[in-house]
Amino acid sequence: AMRNVYYDTAASPFLYSKKIYGVAKEIVGVEKIVFGSDYPLVRPQRYFQEMEESGLSKEDQKKILGLNFLEFLRLR
Repeated sequence: AMRNVYYDTAASPFLYSKKIYGVAKEIVGVEKIVFGSDYPLVRPQRYFQEMEESGLSKEDQKKILGLNFLEFLRLR
């Protein structure tokens, strides 16, 4: 339905609990989630820690933190 829509992680620490990563994965699929930091409002380390604590696999974290964007740009 919405093949060309992607979601980013920006502002997620302000709006949601760390469970949002798993919820978003279930709803839209991890391939549709890309990293956005809202830096300098939120330090990137906070995103990394919350993703780790959310229960996402290392592979899913790698996808969100860069592999999905490379795929979007057709660089991978």
